[in-house]
Amino acid sequence: MISFDYIFRGLAGSAIIGTGISYGDLYLFHIMIAIFLFFLLISFKQNSFKIKFEHNSIQYIYFFPLFFLWYSISLIWSPDLSFGLKYLFYIFCGSILSLSIIYFCSDYNNLYKMFRTIKALIVLEIAISILEIFTQFRMPISPYSNYFTFFGKESIEINSPDLLSQISSFNPPTGFHWNTNNLAITMILALPFFLCTNNTFSKIAGTLCITIITIFTSSRAVFLALVLIFLFYLISIKKRIPTLSFISVFLVIILFGASMLTESDNPRLNEIANSFEALRLYIVGDIDLTGSLEWRRNLIIDGVSSLKESYGIGVGAGGSTALQESSGGVAGRFTSMHNFWIEVLVEGGIIFGILSSIWYLKILYGLYLLSRQRRSELEYFSQALYLSMLGFIPAAIAASSTIYFLPMYILFGLSVSVVSLGKRSLN
Repeated sequence: MISFDYIFRGLAGSAIIGTGISYGDLYLFHIMIAIFLFFLLISFKQNSFKIKFEHNSIQYIYFFPLFFLWYSISLIWSPDLSFGLKYLFYIFCGSILSLSIIYFCSDYNNLYKMFRTIKALIVLEIAISILEIFTQFRMPISPYSNYFTFFGKESIEINSPDLLSQISSFNPPTGFHWNTNNLAITMILALPFFLCTNNTFSKIAGTLCITIITIFTSSRAVFLALVLIFLFYLISIKKRIPTLSFISVFLVIILFGASMLTESDNPRLNEIANSFEALRLYIVGDIDLTGSLEWRRNLIIDGVSSLKESYGIGVGAGGSTALQESSGGVAGRFTSMHNFWIEVLVEGGIIFGILSSIWYLKILYGLYLLSRQRRSELEYFSQALYLSMLGFIPAAIAASSTIYFLPMYILFGLSVSVVSLGKRSLN
């Protein structure tokens, strides 16, 4: 018989791999979730149709059925039923993933088993991404590969190689993911687990590799998230002089490097280096918007206008994308919101947006309180997840949408599990 432990961990592992093993829109994850649900149904029947979650997690898991239920109801007024059903499928898969992790990680031993599975795959993805940057190696499903069409992927427009690529063979990495932004967000969620470890080699090697990968994905939002994680790590996590010195020096190098590369001829480095100035001008409204900043703002403006027209109830599941497609999209091609927080607000409405924010901040605060308890067996996990949840706030803006970004649901599942275990240890 197959151990149910392996099925739980296999489901999470396939979510980390995501499109890395896929054909068209069919992922290994989809096969694993079908297997998982089959065995879950058998177990459900054997346990008299009862599933018992750890008591302290009940106050957090209500969000997932609420998420699915509200988006199901919103199909009534959603402008496009096909988009709405697709979003419901995304939410269903993501919620099952989060709930399976919460259920499985109801004790420390299972939490550590899950962590080891995820860690092994993240380390593998880091190695693949570094190879993609510095060598000609490509994952077969990468849009930069010569073989991606054999896996049912459609060709996309890729900008011509920039100066740095031409002279040194540096290339944008994609790892297990189809695009650079999703890889960058995955790396930023993994970064705190390297920062918070007591293993010096893992701390230095992991931090350095993830920083390099983030830079070469050319994602400004994720780069700002990286700096935010470093700052909060210095402020609220580590107080030891060697660690403070290492991170302080590393942060100074990053900031100094950014200031020196603001005039770089390489568009990838130039965009990253000017992130802070672009953010400042964007906030005060003095920036002459062009490129991604311009169409991102236009997407937000269109989304907020649609929210107002819905009288705050939201445009429904998949509604933001459907409305953009019907109008031709921003710049003639962008239809996804490219801002997960605004997307939830526009589609779910003001009330659901507020409830979602409260839920997220409640988990974040619970992780923060738990991270302050030194010498706890959950200290490492609470510190790392606290920083990951913080970093995800700006990083989520980088992707076209994270509604089907599976590492996000893993983050939610692990965070709820650790907060629940922490509360149980205090009782």
